[in-house]
Amino acid sequence: MDQNQLYERILGLSTPWFVSDVDLDEISGLVEVQVECDTSANLCCPQCDQPAPRYDKRRRQWRHLDTCQFQTKVVADVPRVRCPEHGCRTIQVPWAEGNSRYTALFEALVIQWLKEASIQAVSRQLQLSWTAIDGIMKRAVRRGLAARTSPDVRFLSVDETAFRKGHDYVTILSNHQGRVIVVEDGKSADSLSRCYLSLTKAQRASIESVSMDMSPAYRKATFVHVEKARRKIAFDHFHIAQTLNDALNATRKSELHSVDASLRRTAHQSRYSWLKRRDRLDERERATLNWLSSQFSNTTIAWYLKEKARNIWKGNRVRGARAAWQEWIRLAKASDIRPVVTAAEQVEEKLWGILNAMRLKASNGLAEALNGRIRGLRVRAKGYRSKERFKTAILFHFGGLEMTPNPLK
Repeated sequence: MDQNQLYERILGLSTPWFVSDVDLDEISGLVEVQVECDTSANLCCPQCDQPAPRYDKRRRQWRHLDTCQFQTKVVADVPRVRCPEHGCRTIQVPWAEGNSRYTALFEALVIQWLKEASIQAVSRQLQLSWTAIDGIMKRAVRRGLAARTSPDVRFLSVDETAFRKGHDYVTILSNHQGRVIVVEDGKSADSLSRCYLSLTKAQRASIESVSMDMSPAYRKATFVHVEKARRKIAFDHFHIAQTLNDALNATRKSELHSVDASLRRTAHQSRYSWLKRRDRLDERERATLNWLSSQFSNTTIAWYLKEKARNIWKGNRVRGARAAWQEWIRLAKASDIRPVVTAAEQVEEKLWGILNAMRLKASNGLAEALNGRIRGLRVRAKGYRSKERFKTAILFHFGGLEMTPNPLK
């Protein structure tokens, strides 16, 4: 087997394509593989696949996988045909996609590296610009979305994540498998509406639950686009617990200024202990809270109600949950502690969604974990130049897409 045949095998060439020459430039460290198309071969329009006469040819080159320590490029005069219906069209080469300047095998290598390392590291190791890597990533995502069969959208979660510091967000719609379905700009009702509209009518009809925080915007969009939304919207346990923890913390801070000065240091140091679950307190923490309870009576009541709410969520069957929550709301309002009363009013207003979450066993846990991984991705990349690049990266890493270039399939 000579070197031409070797590269024909490497590139997977067949008639009418063949390698005519291989040139090694040791000074520049470059291997150039010259590929030609048989001039006697009949060609077809790449758009309609109908036979068409040759028109002219254009020289193009593609970077390929390195040959040992030498960077390798493929060079070819690619024929153009004149189609009666579509005019002049460049035929598709078998080793690369569309207008890419890289072979499919090289793009596959970059995709694999991007899954394992940062853009900066891939750029440095493969000697690629960030713009080139961005193009490869965009094509990979576009390819993956086009090839994606109907994703499972029965159990959805909605969350937002910051693109950068400040109030600049994207809305992420993911499923119960932790895969991102859609990413849209902003965190408004319109943002989530665009997510829903990207699904087919049949997909929207198949939705059984949508787990979310208590955002009025997300709730509004879901009521518009999901049938029987009031039975499907589930308010996540994490956000209810956060509301109660905020009420507890606000109560503790307000009491802190009214107790004896000698207690304030210990009271301040106990702030995280109050937020812990009862069964996760160690002996020292229990003793501290017992000692402070007589001076921090409102905080103790708020802590008790926070624990009681957790027990309702975790310990009650759905059938008895409504009555248990209504009793909890009465107790919280009777406490006359302003932050606790406010939290109780929020729970009362959103009780239907809380009960849905318990009945459907819906949670935003996977979405919150996904959000954390996305934040880690942003930190590793040291930020993104544009929101579009950020959205592309989210789908690339967390969309569960098949992104292998088509010529390799």
